[in-house]
Amino acid sequence: MAAKRLHILKVSLFSGILLWIMLCIPTLCTAKKVVEIPVYRPGVFNSLKDSAADRRVDIARTLSRPCRKMTEADAMRTIDDLHKVAVALDDIPLQCAVFDIRADYYSVNRGYNNLSTRYYKQAVEFAENEKRQMETGIYQHRLANYFFLYKKNIDACRYYLLSEKNLKEVGFKSVPGMGNLFSETANFYYALGDYDDARENLKNALVYQPEPSRTRVNIINTIGLTYRNSGNYPPALNYFNSALKLAVQIHDTVWVALAKGNIGSVYLLQEKYNEALPLIREDYSQSLKYGQDVNSAIAMLRIVRISLKFNNATLAAAQLDTVDKVLSVTSENVLNERIKYYDLLAQVKSKLKQPAQAEHYRLISEQLMDSLAKRDNIAAIERIRLQWLKQKSREDFNNLKKSANVAAYKQNTIIVVLLLLIVIGILVFNRQRLKAKKDRALLASELLRLEQERKNAEAALSGYTENLRQKNEMIEGFKRELERLQITVNDREFAANLEKLMQAHIMTDESWEDFKKLFTKVHRNFFHNLRHKYEGLSDTDVRLLALIKLKLNNKEMAGMLGITVDGVKKAKQRLRKKMNIDDNEEVETVVNML
Repeated sequence: MAAKRLHILKVSLFSGILLWIMLCIPTLCTAKKVVEIPVYRPGVFNSLKDSAADRRVDIARTLSRPCRKMTEADAMRTIDDLHKVAVALDDIPLQCAVFDIRADYYSVNRGYNNLSTRYYKQAVEFAENEKRQMETGIYQHRLANYFFLYKKNIDACRYYLLSEKNLKEVGFKSVPGMGNLFSETANFYYALGDYDDARENLKNALVYQPEPSRTRVNIINTIGLTYRNSGNYPPALNYFNSALKLAVQIHDTVWVALAKGNIGSVYLLQEKYNEALPLIREDYSQSLKYGQDVNSAIAMLRIVRISLKFNNATLAAAQLDTVDKVLSVTSENVLNERIKYYDLLAQVKSKLKQPAQAEHYRLISEQLMDSLAKRDNIAAIERIRLQWLKQKSREDFNNLKKSANVAAYKQNTIIVVLLLLIVIGILVFNRQRLKAKKDRALLASELLRLEQERKNAEAALSGYTENLRQKNEMIEGFKRELERLQITVNDREFAANLEKLMQAHIMTDESWEDFKKLFTKVHRNFFHNLRHKYEGLSDTDVRLLALIKLKLNNKEMAGMLGITVDGVKKAKQRLRKKMNIDDNEEVETVVNML
């Protein structure tokens, strides 16, 4: 019995110890996590007293970085200590940095907020009151970065311009980190699609970057992008090649691949597919290797375009499956890539003889394109407003504060108007939604009818042209038979009948009108574009150009127009002069492009 009690006691004791361990382990783990959270520690900034004056701000920013993860109370106590050190040292730049560090804490933890805005502005005002123009410009720039981060672009633009004015008067070369300031300003303009101002700032930033360096490669490559995005391909290629050369020099494989991909993108835009393909493939491979999902999707979309140009629809379909998988898992904004994906998918389905699916994906692409167009329209409006602001600011910086208040009032007014328009738009949208469903069904039916009508017209035109060809061949046979029999002058009746038969297949005014109706159904805008682009063409010229569009040879055109082959050649020479066609171009090539 005693042994049994002892056993029960041992079991109870073991269970108690085990329960205690289970309860304590989470507490210990939690305690460990609490220790990892930064807390207030006095004296963190005492080392600044022994630091060089021109390095104190950078050191203070490094030492204050843990504040971002502290509680608000501990963070503010820590920054208060920094303020005391700055005052004791009578260090004006360091005192400016105190406001900036406080603003940074609230921005990191609260996003866009009134406290951050107020502290950033206090940094600028303190520098202005102390008549420190360089610090004023630097903190105006940092305030602009803050507004840009949260897409307050009007305010951002205003402070970038103010910063530029102050730092220019100080002298850019005397401002520490001026290259980075130019790069950040360039990022702002580039994001808004203002490639001219972005390029100007990037070229200024390039002056301050060490050579060679990864940052320099990035700047050179981005300058190339500003030219490419503006459709100016020769300088774009020059900058991309420079970026590639520098990336090779510093053995940076990532930038080598990116630069090659950008070169390939220009070749693709220039329709140099054979040159573009290997470069874009390498860009795709390296993007996969380094986990750059969106860039790999962009590269693969370019490869799909080339596959379609090479009429390899099956391969293009498989490549689009790869793109879809990448775009489906990324968290980035890939609206533009999705538009290209569905557009290319529609082309693939069309080439694979799947018209219903092709039309389905084409409609999806168009719907997404409407969304992108709305976004781009808003950006375009904002760019115009920013251009106005820049011009106004550069004309009269003395009245900039007053202009800023007016701009803010206008912005608020526009926001109110936009909100009203949105409400109205929602109401209109709800009313139009039911109507749109009916319209879609009618549109689909109309598209099918128009497509069938076009196919019928194309078949009729083809039959009409083939009939004229056959007549021409028959007449030519009669001519050859006539020459073989060597008809004498007395065979007038046979010769006259042959002449009537020859005239029967020549395109008369009546047959031309029938031909023109069929031709217009197939090539709807041909005659309109021809008359609009080349004035002074005669009816005979127009007829000849229409036959050229059908790819008839000189002999067939001569038979249909009732002239000799030499006459056709001479008519083409006259057309070349009338249409101002270069000697190295063919009339047929120009006509086919209409």
